[in-house]
Amino acid sequence: MNCRRIAAFVLLGSILGGAYASAQSDPSSTSLQAAAPAEKIQVILNGSTVQEGGVMLEGRAYLSVRQISDALLAFVTWDEANKKVVIEKPNVDLLLFKDNTPFGKVETGKTSFTALAQVDSLKTSVDKIKLTITDPKGNTTQIQEDEVKTDEDNFWFRTSEFKYDFKAKGDYTISCYLRQKNGEFTLLSQKTVSAI
Repeated sequence: MNCRRIAAFVLLGSILGGAYASAQSDPSSTSLQAAAPAEKIQVILNGSTVQEGGVMLEGRAYLSVRQISDALLAFVTWDEANKKVVIEKPNVDLLLFKDNTPFGKVETGKTSFTALAQVDSLKTSVDKIKLTITDPKGNTTQIQEDEVKTDEDNFWFRTSEFKYDFKAKGDYTISCYLRQKNGEFTLLSQKTVSAI
């Protein structure tokens, strides 16, 4: 008796499943509408093109959260428990000092300077800070990496005196990275220095 019931359910399932699949593939079915294809779009943020761009779907632009956070110089984290993406953008200002005088332009040649990072509106815990300098050819040199010794939402960090050779004229980029506790470094601020 049980074998007959199982066979009947299998047969009924096959018939209903086939009818459902047939209805789904019927182009004349008015209850189903085909989704419009996504159109690839270019995204420009603060004058720079976002690498992968985005897609336009049904009048809405969809962008990569990671790319937007990178372009905004912000932290991005995934909160698995609450199924949400969190983007946090602390204020990070950079100042450069040569002989305790702030500067933004420098003559080519060897120079000693310090960098000051002022961080506020920090809503995430960080444990390290790193500053680098990149020359006009794209070569990066680390200025200093150090521990952040506070859990407050704001702090100041000044590097030790750093000797650097501005070998060629052009724009050099000072970059400031913060590391979320036990995470990866995230670029949060940049400053351009012109060598003349």
